[in-house]
Amino acid sequence: MKTEISKTRTARLLASFIRYADEKGSIDKLRDEFFEEISALYSNGNVLSQHLYELSEAGIVYYEEIGEDGFAPIIMVGCTKQTAGHLAGLLKEIEDDLESLRRRINEILTFDPDRLKSEIHGAGEKLGAARKSAEENELLRPLLRQIGEIEKYLNGVSAVADKYEDVYKNIIRPVQLEGRSGVEATVRWAVISIVASTAISVVLGNWKEIVQLFK
Repeated sequence: MKTEISKTRTARLLASFIRYADEKGSIDKLRDEFFEEISALYSNGNVLSQHLYELSEAGIVYYEEIGEDGFAPIIMVGCTKQTAGHLAGLLKEIEDDLESLRRRINEILTFDPDRLKSEIHGAGEKLGAARKSAEENELLRPLLRQIGEIEKYLNGVSAVADKYEDVYKNIIRPVQLEGRSGVEATVRWAVISIVASTAISVVLGNWKEIVQLFK
């Protein structure tokens, strides 16, 4: 059964391989330090061993235990031609995941319930006009079924939006305000740092502008 290990932990493991490997890719002279470092990444030694075997089978690293039962095995470990490339790929995937998460968080924090309600209301009015036209025109009556389906969908969206507004008011909005205050605090501390490293005469000459940043 394949061990489920996070991309971040695998990346850190491969970084250790590269850091301790010699010019030939072998980890021999600093083997004890190497295993001490990678063991700290795993709470269970068996999970570490299993992960190393899986990476070795995939050709990403080289790991082999040679020995007989009852004797301490001789461990052969090192990098392969794929180690650095696989690490670079993992870092790219982690970067993409973070960027996707940032976009999702930004969408949540910039959610505007009033605009959504306005758009739903506008769509409802257009659907109402379309229904009226279809009911009054024989040629357009076949569209009533599609209009009805769209109305059901719009009503569902409207119901979800109403529920989400409570989430916005109680959770998202406070986070937005906290984020804004954090930005304002950052600006204040930046100004304080500038003031601390600037001549008093310059500060006095621009005092009005500086005060405005604190409002």
